Amino acid sequence: MTVDNSTAIDEKGQKTIADYVGDMVALESHIEEALDRQLTETKEDPQANAAVQRFHDMVKSNRDALKQHQEEVGSTAGNPIIAAGASLLGVAAGVIDKIRTEGISKALRDDYTAFNHACIGYTMLHVTALALGDQRTADLAARGLTGHASAVQEINHIMADVVMRELEKDGHTVANPAAASQNREAVDRIWKQTDKSGMTQQLSS
Repeated sequence: MTVDNSTAIDEKGQKTIADYVGDMVALESHIEEALDRQLTETKEDPQANAAVQRFHDMVKSNRDALKQHQEEVGSTAGNPIIAAGASLLGVAAGVIDKIRTEGISKALRDDYTAFNHACIGYTMLHVTALALGDQRTADLAARGLTGHASAVQEINHIMADVVMRELEKDGHTVANPAAASQNREAVDRIWKQTDKSGMTQQLSS
């Protein structure tokens, strides 16, 4: 059973959470702008375009939920991501906003990078909110993390097909037609092999 102790958070804790929430609002906004461009850039590949549309809807939903939550937790003037781009997420958002890639696979690669930045941002927000007793913010962070983690996994599964289509479009002779399925199997196997959950449990015990 979880208990929402948000009302017990002191002023310092509230400011810290407000800073984190503000960072994530800005980051999601930058990612949405990049995905807006990609909705046009990926039209030649229906599979990739449908995925980008899902990513866009997810990011927009996250951003809207964060902005609504921001009205409750407050915001701080001179947030580093807005004022100077000095924070990690601020730098990431600035890079994402300037991305101009050629090729649909490269666009998905850049999305993968952006989504992983969002994942670690939500992870930081989640543990901060839990530590300071703000269950509502923790729940919101978990929702955002779930969306971006799912998007990362989807890219893992569709990237091989996109790359294969681009190779064929560019006139390459494909010597191994089964490369896409073999790649997916390898990627799934490697992610499972490198899962650190068991190691974390050992370190915690």
